[in-house]
Amino acid sequence: GRTATGVSGRGAPVERPNPWTFLFGDLTASKGWEELKRAAPNSADQAWVAITSDPGRTDHRQHQLKGSLGTANHKGHVIPQWQYECTGGGRVRYAIDEAERILVMTHAGTAHPKQTDKPRWKTR
Repeated sequence: GRTATGVSGRGAPVERPNPWTFLFGDLTASKGWEELKRAAPNSADQAWVAITSDPGRTDHRQHQLKGSLGTANHKGHVIPQWQYECTGGGRVRYAIDEAERILVMTHAGTAHPKQTDKPRWKTR
């Protein structure tokens, strides 16, 4: 346990030194996250670690969304919205509030969200 000096002893959990707070934006995101955890627990865990470790990292799985999906509203502030690709179709969308060190999950699910599909042109 903790002592008067603030030092933890043996068996106490190690706290992250500079954590982000990760919140659900709504009930749909919460339900989607539960579905993703059930369907692909290891991928969901990797997504959580990547997002909370470095939410603004850009790589083959993680990037800021473009256009109208590039931002989200959080408590009256417009903040950048990102996406992490967990599985072939599974995605987690989240918005980054740098000032408050808050991440807001705006979408999660096992199916690729239609809003981010690239337009497909019909050929005749």
